[in-house]
This record gives sequence, C-alpha cells and structure tokens, in this order.
Amino acid sequence: MSDTGRHGHDRRSVVPSPRGTAVRAAPELRPAVRTLDPAELVWLAEARELLRGPGVDLTDIAWLGGHLDGLMTTWHHTMPSLRWDPLPTTTAVGLAVGDAVIARVPGLEWVFAFDAPGSPYALAHPRTAMVVVPADTVAMLWQHGATGRLPGLVDELAALSAEHVIEEHPRVSGAMRLLGRRR
Repeated sequence: MSDTGRHGHDRRSVVPSPRGTAVRAAPELRPAVRTLDPAELVWLAEARELLRGPGVDLTDIAWLGGHLDGLMTTWHHTMPSLRWDPLPTTTAVGLAVGDAVIARVPGLEWVFAFDAPGSPYALAHPRTAMVVVPADTVAMLWQHGATGRLPGLVDELAALSAEHVIEEHPRVSGAMRLLGRRR
C-alpha cells in the first residue's frame, strides 16, 4: 500500500482522458498539466497577434519560417546593447508552431505545464505521458541563430507528438477499459 492510502491518487500521475476516465502515466515522464483557463486562452490569442498583419496567414509555415529567419538574422547582426527582447517574438512564433502541430495531430491540445523550465504553455495528448513545448524549442533556435529550420521543426514536433499516442480500439467498452486499468 502506498503512502497515499488504499484509494489515494498521486495528482501528478493522473492524466484525464477524453471520455472522462483517468489513466495512469509515469510521473517522471510527464509533468503535471491542466487545461487552459479562459484568461490564458485570451492571452495566447493576443500573443499570436504580434505576428498578424495584412495578408498574413499564420498557418503558412514557409512564411512563418522566413519571417523568423529574417528577425533572427537581424537580431544576431545587431550590437548586443541594441538588441530587443526576443521573448515576445519566440513566444508568438512558438504558439503558431504549436497550432500547426495541433492541426497535424488529432487530439493534441494546449495545456499549462506546472514546473516547466521555460514556457508553461505546452502541447499534450490525453493518451501520452509526454508534453512538447514549442515556444522553448523556437527560443533555442533563436539563441543558436539556426535559420531555415522552422518547417522541419513543425514536422519533427508533429511526428514526436503522434509517435507515442496509444490508439484505443473503438469496440472496447468502458468495463473492459476499467478492467485493463486495474491489472
């Protein structure tokens, strides 16, 4: 018996599923997450506005990559004392990257990751134990000055996010899922 009692749950290791049941995930693999509240969703939408302009399509990854490369190149060629804070830019591009990944992986959604070392806004799927933080990945590209990598990054994050999704057989009843969890 654990120190949480016979029927106790470790809050960090319970991951909600879309059907309202909970499945166990290894706590060391996935940080505690929660769904975003309405204020956070508004903040994410406002952060994306930094990239918007006439004729801008944030789903166009080629344009987004070229825009990021141009900003990044200018920033790296500017004297350090005159550089602007790249955080708003990397956050906005990271959110657009995350939106592109969500469009490619059904079931993936934005979550708030507790204890995240960088941005707390992450992508998670209800049936995996991992989270992906696109804004942190874009920030690493920015710091290293790695141009031309954004389209490949979207593909890489989508593949990584879809790789560990466990598909549930459609004919498995609730009772069978419950029995499978108890084993």
